Amino acid sequence: VPPAAAHRRRLRPSASGREVVSQCLKCEINQDRPMGALRIGHSQGNLPRHGSKNLLTPAAAISVEQVEVSTYLPKGDMWSVHKFGGTCMGTPQRIQNVADVVLGDSSERKLIIVSAMSKVTDMMYSLVHKAQSRDDSYTEELDKVFEKHMAAAKDLLDGENLARFLSELHSDISNLRAMLRAIYIAGHATESFSEFVVGHGELWSSQMLSYAVQKSGASCSWMDTREVLVVKPSGPDMVDPDYEESEKRLEKWFSRQPAEIIVATGFIASTAENIPTTLKRDGSDFSAAIIGSLVRARQVTIWTDVDGVFSADPRKVSEAVILSTLSYQEAWEMSYFGANVLHPRTIIPVMKDNIPIVIRNMFNLSAPGTVICKQPANEDADLDACVKSFATIDKLALVNVEGTGMAGVPGTSSAIFSAVKEVGANVIMISQASSEHSICFAVPEKEVAAVSAALHVRFREALAAGRLSKVEVIHDCSILAAVGLRMASTPGVSAILFDALAKANINVRAIAQGCSEYNITVVLKQEDCVRALRAAHSRFFLSKTTLAIGVIGPGLIGATLLNQLRDQVAILKENMNIDVRVIGITGASTMLLSET
Repeated sequence: VPPAAAHRRRLRPSASGREVVSQCLKCEINQDRPMGALRIGHSQGNLPRHGSKNLLTPAAAISVEQVEVSTYLPKGDMWSVHKFGGTCMGTPQRIQNVADVVLGDSSERKLIIVSAMSKVTDMMYSLVHKAQSRDDSYTEELDKVFEKHMAAAKDLLDGENLARFLSELHSDISNLRAMLRAIYIAGHATESFSEFVVGHGELWSSQMLSYAVQKSGASCSWMDTREVLVVKPSGPDMVDPDYEESEKRLEKWFSRQPAEIIVATGFIASTAENIPTTLKRDGSDFSAAIIGSLVRARQVTIWTDVDGVFSADPRKVSEAVILSTLSYQEAWEMSYFGANVLHPRTIIPVMKDNIPIVIRNMFNLSAPGTVICKQPANEDADLDACVKSFATIDKLALVNVEGTGMAGVPGTSSAIFSAVKEVGANVIMISQASSEHSICFAVPEKEVAAVSAALHVRFREALAAGRLSKVEVIHDCSILAAVGLRMASTPGVSAILFDALAKANINVRAIAQGCSEYNITVVLKQEDCVRALRAAHSRFFLSKTTLAIGVIGPGLIGATLLNQLRDQVAILKENMNIDVRVIGITGASTMLLSET
């Protein structure tokens, strides 16, 4: 047997991972034969000629090439992760458009996460609700779900792929019908049953996309993420991913089904006991971020129906602009305060690996979108540029706990928020005077009655003794939050914000700002919220020179002036940084006033 020194190991990269080949110096693989067809050679030279006395050499003297093949999961920048929402997957044509975008990505490897077709998740939740309410119409609702996906598949697929999908669809619908019947009889659905049912929308949409990609001849595999993603409950309607176990399962899955493109289900996962579950509402974005972290992707692209992240809600502020970049912290703050960016938990997995998230518009591919990443470098150092966006939360109530007996008494805050926790209320914002004379906090309007009752019970004795003067509820409030990472190092931001609110005649009821200074939060009347949002946004995002114009008499001359203004507004703003606004037009009997 050749000595150990005569052996060498050689790594051969392949499209599916790597092949580790252990080979004797005197042996080689016959490349013209299938793997496992080996050429056997004598350890000391060529095989003896016919007639030799030693025609058969002992087995120990023959070196046979040993081949060990193991497929591993490559990680790193070769991966790009894409997530397509329900609107992007809403029709057969849109699914085909998604397939075209996937195939047009030049990345070496692609992992695609998809939501259910538009409105399907709501339909699945409705199925469960109707079944456990013993509403017989759940069967008709299930038929609609079946018909929707069957029609989409027939428009999108053909041949063997169509037959396979319809076979799976029929099987799934049959199983769901039996499960919903059991729920109907019991009049109750466990959480596991409910989440098993609602997750089928992602199974069907991802399978259709996978078949659509395969039509092009691309190397594509379909992945049911319940086999890979492992999560554990962390609170009401919240789960945390088990990254270590999920990574092991993903590597095992990839070793069986390696491909350059993987189409996977969003939203669904499993517990450590392999019980199907979900990542809760908006879970598909979370799925994409987790998967992106597991493969150490170059970036995660979230495809939606908007051009990117706006500086404010464009439905409330017509001048809102698309932001080119956001830091992770800014996106987190905006999401928390109600901006339609991402679910706050989506940012956690990518932050730890410094993976950028890009928000793109599936219906406007020319728009570059918004990049969410580590603090962007070389940003404009201008004072106004430190505020990135404004967000609002409506339908809140402000609870004020006040009394001289609170000052210097340990445990008062703990007692207040323990009572709030007991009724399951969510505290949006907290503000406390430095004198400790009062604490106020904002909660959703629908929860304030329970909070008020709990506080009155908890502090009954303190209220009776006069240590607390009142537990007051202020209804119909809203929160306005200014968000920006650089506010912490920029003096004067608060002054500009409150000056803008004062000029708009907005009364502020409470203020909160953490020491991180990522946001400044104010509570105000709900009826003033839109006006406050527009005033603050105008001060930070529009021109410092604003020209307000009122036109009296929109006749021939007035109409000509208005036409000229319409044609020149954009030019004046771009070339001279002057913001021209027509705020009012009045005639003999009618007056029109601008809302902004």
